[in-house]
Amino acid sequence: MTAYILGGCASQGKSTAAVSAAGQKSVAMDTQAANEAAGIDGGQPSVAGKKTANGANNAPTAGEIAAASSSQKIIERLSYQIETLKFDDSVQKVQSLCTEMNGYVQESGVTGSGIEKQNLRSANFVLRIPQEKLSQFKNSAGSIGSILNLSSSSENISESYYDTEARLKSLRTQQERLMALLQKSGSLTDIIALEKALADVNYQIEQYTGTLRQYDSLINYSTVSIQLNEVVKPTELEKTPVTLGEKISSQFKSSLRALGGFGEGLLIFVIGGAPVILFLAVIAAAVVFVLHKRKRRFQKAAQKAQPVFTQEQKEESSRDK
Repeated sequence: MTAYILGGCASQGKSTAAVSAAGQKSVAMDTQAANEAAGIDGGQPSVAGKKTANGANNAPTAGEIAAASSSQKIIERLSYQIETLKFDDSVQKVQSLCTEMNGYVQESGVTGSGIEKQNLRSANFVLRIPQEKLSQFKNSAGSIGSILNLSSSSENISESYYDTEARLKSLRTQQERLMALLQKSGSLTDIIALEKALADVNYQIEQYTGTLRQYDSLINYSTVSIQLNEVVKPTELEKTPVTLGEKISSQFKSSLRALGGFGEGLLIFVIGGAPVILFLAVIAAAVVFVLHKRKRRFQKAAQKAQPVFTQEQKEESSRDK
C-alpha cells in the first residue's frame, strides 16, 4: 500500500494517486452507466430519439422535449433605459416592483440634485428577479416611466453546468474511497499521503461547489439593469418613416423643431446675456459720442484757420477776374 500511495503522490500530487487504476476505471464505468441510464451524454441530458430493435430512430415525444427544455440551464439578462417626469415616484416604483416579485436590489445609485437646482437626477439599479417572475416584471416595467430602450440576452450554460456537476460527483466518489482507505491504513506514511490526497480532493470539491452555487444564483435569479433618467419634457418616440409622405412629414417636423430650437436658443442668449449686451452697448455709445464730438471740434478749428475776406476784397477779386 505504501508503494502504491507514494507512486501516486509522485505523479503531480493529484488526489487520484491514492485510488488504484482499477478503482478509477470502475468509477468511470459506473459514472458512464449512470449517465446512460439517466439519458445523459457528456453530463447533459439528451433529447435524441431512441433506437428501436431494427435500428430506426423514433422521434422524441412531447414529454421528452418538455423534460429536456426544463433541464436547460439558461441565464437571462434584461437592460432598461427609462425616463420619467416624477423621479421620486419612479424610484419608489422600482423598489416596490422588486419586492413584489420577491427579488432584491443588488446595486443602486443616484446622482444629481433635481429640477429645482437645475441638475437633473439619474439612477442606476441592478435587480435580481426570480426567473419564473421575469415575464411578470416585463409587463409591469412600463409603470416605472417611459421605456426608451429594452435589450435582453440569454446564455445557455447547460454544458458547463452538467460538466461541473459530473466532475463534482466523481470527486465525491474519490473522497469516499480515500476516507475508506484512510480508516483501513495503519502506516504513518500511508496516512500522510492519503490525507494530502484527501485535502486536494476537498479543495476541488469546494471550488466546484462554489461554481455550481454561482450558476444556480444566476439561473434562478435573472439580472435586470435599469437606467432611470429625470427629464423635464418626455422624449417623443417616432416610428421610422416608410412612405414618401411619411418621410416628407418627418423632415418637415424636424425642420420645425430645429427652427424652434434655434429661436429658443437665440431668445435665451439675448435675455440671459442682456446685462453684458447692455454694458457693451453703453461703451459703444460712449465711444461714438466721443468720436463725434472730437470730429466737430476739428471742423471748427479748421474753419477758424481759414482767412476771412471782406466784401470789398471779394468785389476786387471778382473785378480782377
